[in-house]
Amino acid sequence: MRRAFVVVVGMVCLVYAAWHVAMTRSTTIRLEPAGYELTYSMAWGWGMEERWTIRKFGALWSSPSSKWTEIWKKPYNSGMVVYASDDGQTYYFGTGYGLHFFQPKQGAYWTTCEKGNIPKRTPLAERLSFFGSDPADEDIDPGTPRLFEYIRANDPSGAIPSSPPPSRYYAGLKYLGKFGLVATGGQGRGNEVRFVPAGNSIEPRLGLQFSCG
Repeated sequence: MRRAFVVVVGMVCLVYAAWHVAMTRSTTIRLEPAGYELTYSMAWGWGMEERWTIRKFGALWSSPSSKWTEIWKKPYNSGMVVYASDDGQTYYFGTGYGLHFFQPKQGAYWTTCEKGNIPKRTPLAERLSFFGSDPADEDIDPGTPRLFEYIRANDPSGAIPSSPPPSRYYAGLKYLGKFGLVATGGQGRGNEVRFVPAGNSIEPRLGLQFSCG
C-alpha cells in the first residue's frame, strides 16, 4: 500500500513537471562582450510566474538564476528591463519585484530590496515621482511606456545593440532593452515572450524601481 502511494505521488509530480515545461515560454539574448547568455522565462498555470537565468557561453548548465516569481494580479504586471554600467562591469535587471545585479568578471550575482541601492537618477528622473506613475509625471515625461505593460505585437525582437544609448533615467547606465509578454488580440494572458532591444522601443520609465512586497 505504501509503495503504491509513493508510486502515485511520483507519477503526479512527474506529470506536473512535464505540464510546467509544456506551459513555459522562454527567450534568450547574448550579453556581449561579457560572454554570457540571459534567458527570460514565463510559465502559465493556475497563475503566471516569471524567472531569468544566466549561462556562460558553452556551459551545459545555468549559473545564477532568480526564483520563480508569481506575477501580481494582471498578466501585464510582468517583464524585465536590462541595463549595463558604462564600464560594462555590472548588469542591472529590473523586474519591479526587486533589483538584481550581475558582475560577469567575478561571476557574482545578488538581489536587493534596499531602495538605497537603486542607481542614481538623472536630472529628468529627479523630477518624477518614485515609481514615475503619478499623473503629473505624464506632463514631465509624456508618452513614455512603463515596465508593466505588454510588448506590442509589432515591436521587433533582436540583439542588444553594439552601442546602446545612455539611460534617460539612471546616471552612468546604458539601456539595453526589455523582456516582456507580447500582447495578443484580446490582451489576455498571452502565449509569447520577447526581448525588444534599445533602438526598437522606448526605454520604460524608471524600470529599476521596485517594491518587494
